[in-house]
Amino acid sequence: MIQDILNQSLIGLRKAETIYERVALLSNYIFREEELANKADYLRELKYLLAGVNGVDTILTIFNHKTYLPELQVGEEQYWGFVPHETPEGRMKKIFSILHKDYLSFPIQSINWFTNVISQIPFKEKGNMKIHHCCMRFIRDDGKQIRLFSQGVPIQLDEERNFKYTLNYVQNIHHLIKKDFPFYWIRLSYGEHNEFVQTFHSDTKEYNKHDLLSAREKDVLRLIAEDLATKEIADRLFISINTVGNHRSKMIEKLGARDTTALVQLAKMTGMI
Repeated sequence: MIQDILNQSLIGLRKAETIYERVALLSNYIFREEELANKADYLRELKYLLAGVNGVDTILTIFNHKTYLPELQVGEEQYWGFVPHETPEGRMKKIFSILHKDYLSFPIQSINWFTNVISQIPFKEKGNMKIHHCCMRFIRDDGKQIRLFSQGVPIQLDEERNFKYTLNYVQNIHHLIKKDFPFYWIRLSYGEHNEFVQTFHSDTKEYNKHDLLSAREKDVLRLIAEDLATKEIADRLFISINTVGNHRSKMIEKLGARDTTALVQLAKMTGMI
């Protein structure tokens, strides 16, 4: 029994190393080498910000898009459940080793999607960029479940407005996601008023230039967020009660939300409503 557990752990570590090496290889020719200025000031700011959210199930990271590694981090020891005294590369391999098997394609798929999207956005539209990753599942060594949610905003851009470094707010949203949800999704908003959106959902594996929720679904969700009853929503939008229910069910299924309350929270966290 013990040997089986050890064998499974070894397989997990080997998979993690393979994933990490592939991501690192991709980043070597996709991103440019740049230095992060004012590291000490950033670290002080991160610690101050983390204190404001109590550091519970939360990490604040300055992420280097050249090396695909955290440049600075606070809160990671409490979040991941181990003390990362190794190199940054070793810590990333450890994190990949606890990634649930349903999500093993996430690191490579996400970097491919991101670099493809960024390369196609016109220079003039590269403003107010925010990128959200949601639902990736990790299982810590102590058995604790993590559903990762990340919001990244650029803090340094190159002359073409491509990401050099992002400030990432990472949170465990296990309480918001269905236990058996096997997918993840990514949302990038940009433009002067965040009017442009590009998304990826691992269920369909499609690159889309439209949001995860349709305009009508957002109309329904905004009224749900205002605590209107189903009949009130139907009357307000001139649709049937069944249609309201269908929209709600489809949104929950698409985002992996545990319930309607979680659906509203996820949509607000990502700026969809």
